[in-house]
Amino acid sequence: MIVRRRTWFYRLAKQSFAQVISFDQPVTASKAREILRRSVGAPLDLWGRNNSDALPQPR
Repeated sequence: MIVRRRTWFYRLAKQSFAQVISFDQPVTASKAREILRRSVGAPLDLWGRNNSDALPQPR
């Protein structure tokens, strides 16, 4: 199953916190990774976020 998301989180090497990138249309992880490589560098971690995903509860 190919997952397409509009919002992707990524972390570059030596970064402690994740950054976010959003697209007008849903894209696959490989397309998001390709765009990130051209703009900011190769992401160390990459994961998608969906509006229906549960958000963590504040402590």
